[in-house]
Amino acid sequence: MNSLTHDPYLNTVKRSLEDKRYKEKYEKHKIDKFLKKKINITDYINLSEGMATVILFISFLIIPYIIGIGFIFFIIAQANLDAFRGININEYSVFWAIGYEVIASILLLLIVKSAIRFKRL
Repeated sequence: MNSLTHDPYLNTVKRSLEDKRYKEKYEKHKIDKFLKKKINITDYINLSEGMATVILFISFLIIPYIIGIGFIFFIIAQANLDAFRGININEYSVFWAIGYEVIASILLLLIVKSAIRFKRL
């Protein structure tokens, strides 16, 4: 018989090489698993489905508007009320669109951060 078949050091090296190949293969599929992760809004909000839909719709209309006004007031007008009045934008849709873009940018950054820190359970 071949004496190498029962060599514990050789078996350990083979196992570590197989583990290394498995880890490399796992890292390639890690991004796919992150993108297929299921998210349910009811896991984060403890409301009935009908009520959650109404609250999400109202939030969709109000939160970007408030964020847009805050962004223009604090960033563009530098928290100066006279400068804010001088901007002379009185359209709901403009404030909403700016707020929506600010929220979208923040959410994209959070998604990238989550993707970087993602660990499969």
